[in-house]
Amino acid sequence: MTDKPVDIDPTLPEVVKDFLRKGATLEEIRLSGGGQWTHEGLVFSNSRLIDLFSRSVGRTEGGTWVLEIGPFTYPITVEDTGFFVERVDWSHSPPLLTVSNGTTEQLDPGTLSYESGGRLYCRIDDGKFRARFKRNAYHSIMDHLREDDGDILLVIDDREVLLANLDQLEEVSS
Repeated sequence: MTDKPVDIDPTLPEVVKDFLRKGATLEEIRLSGGGQWTHEGLVFSNSRLIDLFSRSVGRTEGGTWVLEIGPFTYPITVEDTGFFVERVDWSHSPPLLTVSNGTTEQLDPGTLSYESGGRLYCRIDDGKFRARFKRNAYHSIMDHLREDDGDILLVIDDREVLLANLDQLEEVSS
């Protein structure tokens, strides 16, 4: 009986690749689709650790999500996206986003996308990553939406951005 070879991201650090080549397994650190951190299925409750992890999310050139803390890189499981919009400051034009990694960025309305199930995303870091709006940020955007003949439009500075069409959303969810 032969063991099936494990696909190892060649862009991971050598120490991690060597560890995995030896057949070792990593303890699972997971970032849920809602932005919750878990270790081996147990939810993190330490806010300082959660903040550290959220600020340390990265992705290798090979596409593996990782935590990068000091000299250490640790592969993680990401259910949806590695980044979340925590808050939207509507007093600026364009609005400013507070992102889970501790950065603040201007919202590029052209990068917004809405998916069935009430999931709103935008691009961050010069378009490199997708960020999902957390509940408070998502709800803050509702005051800036309008519906026109089935189209859901975001209105920012007299500019309208199409987020979704109600008919298309109903088709996706059925």
